[in-house]
Parts: sequence; structure tokens; C-alpha cells
Amino acid sequence: MNKRITFYKPPGEIVNGWPLIEWTEHVTVWGEVKTQKGYRMFNSDATQWQGKKIVGIRYRNDIQAGMRLSINGVMYEMDSPPINDDERNQWLTLIVMEVL
Repeated sequence: MNKRITFYKPPGEIVNGWPLIEWTEHVTVWGEVKTQKGYRMFNSDATQWQGKKIVGIRYRNDIQAGMRLSINGVMYEMDSPPINDDERNQWLTLIVMEVL
């Protein structure tokens, strides 16, 4: 857990009775970022994993699909809903892709 990860709420969400117009900062947490290594890329469908990263954070119940996150100033979007590892409410795994 050596990276600071900032989550952003999507526009259109209602906050204090008003819809958000732009991406709004939600929370900043510590996390780890993993990329696919060579042998895994070749053993799996490489085109499916191009440009994707796996992010691990401690469990939070306020992280939802549709949020974006920033790691070292680079914006990413979730490729799938957050995964609650083993349904133990200890870790969340996020598969993310860079926003171009």
C-alpha cells in the first residue's frame, strides 16, 4: 500500500439537493497498483488486458461502480464493479483502465 488513490464521484449525482456538474473528489486512500506481467499477458487474452491495472485497497462500502480514480495524477475509470475479496469485507479489488 504505497500509492495515494483519490476517488471521484460522477456528474449527475445528487449532493445536498443539487446535481453535480463535474467529477467531484470523494475520498483519498492508500492502495497498491499491479500491472500484468509478461507471462500472464501471454497466457491470457492479451488484447483484453492492454492498458489495464489492478488496484487493491482496504474495504470501504462507499466505493461504487462508475467512480473514477486518480493515481499519480493519471485518471482511471473502473472497468467492472469493485470486487469484495472472498466476501470478507477486508479488501477491495478494482480493475481500472486509463481515461484517454
